[in-house]
Amino acid sequence: MSNDVSFKRAEYIEVLDRWASVRDVCAGQHRVVSRLPYINAHDKSPENADRNKAYRERAVFKNATGHTRNGLLGLAFHKDPNLTAPKKLEYLQDNANGSGVSIYQHSQGTLEKVLEAGRHGLYVDYHQDEGAGGHSVILSYCAEDIINWRTAMVNGHNVLTLVVLRESPEVADGFGYKTVEQYRELALEPDGFVCRVWQRAGPEGGGPLAVIDTFTPTGVAGRLKEIPFTFVGAQNNDPTIDESPLYDIAMINLGHYRNSADYEDSVFWCGQAQPFISGLDENWRDHMEKNGIYVGSRAPMLLPAGGAFAYAQPLPNTLVKEAMADKNQMMIELGARMVVASMSSKTATEARSDQSASTSVLAGCVANVSEAYTQAIMWCGAYMGITEEVAYQINQEFVELTADPQMITALVGLWQNGGFAKADLRAYLRKLGLIAPERIDLQIDSELQEQGDGLGLDDEDQPNGSKPSDL
Repeated sequence: MSNDVSFKRAEYIEVLDRWASVRDVCAGQHRVVSRLPYINAHDKSPENADRNKAYRERAVFKNATGHTRNGLLGLAFHKDPNLTAPKKLEYLQDNANGSGVSIYQHSQGTLEKVLEAGRHGLYVDYHQDEGAGGHSVILSYCAEDIINWRTAMVNGHNVLTLVVLRESPEVADGFGYKTVEQYRELALEPDGFVCRVWQRAGPEGGGPLAVIDTFTPTGVAGRLKEIPFTFVGAQNNDPTIDESPLYDIAMINLGHYRNSADYEDSVFWCGQAQPFISGLDENWRDHMEKNGIYVGSRAPMLLPAGGAFAYAQPLPNTLVKEAMADKNQMMIELGARMVVASMSSKTATEARSDQSASTSVLAGCVANVSEAYTQAIMWCGAYMGITEEVAYQINQEFVELTADPQMITALVGLWQNGGFAKADLRAYLRKLGLIAPERIDLQIDSELQEQGDGLGLDDEDQPNGSKPSDL
């Protein structure tokens, strides 16, 4: 039996290297340069160390993985997410975590981490304000900081009964700071949810881990009967660890980087033309070494009979370059369309089909993030005694809809013939961007009633007898 709160689950330890690989590749060349092989590792001489340093400096890293991640984030957030919440929870829109980060930025960071590792976590904390009431905040935890968890059957449901989160708070150290090893235990006990904070005892933090604080957050409706923590995964939001959506691209990206290092190294060592002179005896050799040799079109070189001057140039080394091209194509096929722009024109149907295929993983991640934030907002409301419906939805329409006059005419005709409800027509026009998303039907109807047709005509003067409120 382990009483160590820093205990790490075996499946967590197993995937740490994979998470680190993807995050390093997404971060850029400065984080992956150490992953290049060390040439002639048995050679410890300064010359070999210098060669390896130059080998790394010449390598060119093409961050297809990071560009893919950023492109997918752009697709998801090219439209603002929709937050449906009562007035008491509207503060989350501008300050979701208590540090001034809006819920839009908060969820963008979460989706970024889910794309990288396939896993993230959201914890809802409650703060009792001075006087009456309190407020809730949504805290974000990377996959590496969720070190332990446990589930059990409670009232016929499989629920979280334990989550351990690793934290690294900063404490003042003169004009500097130092980090403290800390763990946050979230536990479900018979009386409800409890939170314990563990730190190492002793002045230098070298002692055993001990509880330094215990919280039993009690909102308006009392203590929660569940742990206000939700996993966010690439496949689903259960405690199991999902595969990283970008892992395959990241591994090919690393292979492409190693090929680049080899290619640039061969270009440096073998790519320069080597002049040579043949047919010289020892006397001519000594003569030319003594008087020097000038190479160029304005420096005639006098050679003996049978002497020859020429350049030796290497044959093109296409093997490494072909390997780079193959990996480049693989990254494109796996969704890294931002690496190389297509030179061929495609129909709208082909473009939408290609984009849908490569964004299907993104759609699942976006749905899971939206669901997790909706659940987190519900816990915020539960602490504050709010029972109204809440929802948070990130855009899932990654292909931009376009409308031409013929389409609009067909839609209006379908509505006039009873095939479309007016609300459905307006909802579709919002998707097309022809109606601002924040304008509700009641507001539009009210404005139409007030303005007439905008030209000062009464209803009976309208063409074809239509009324301004019909649309």
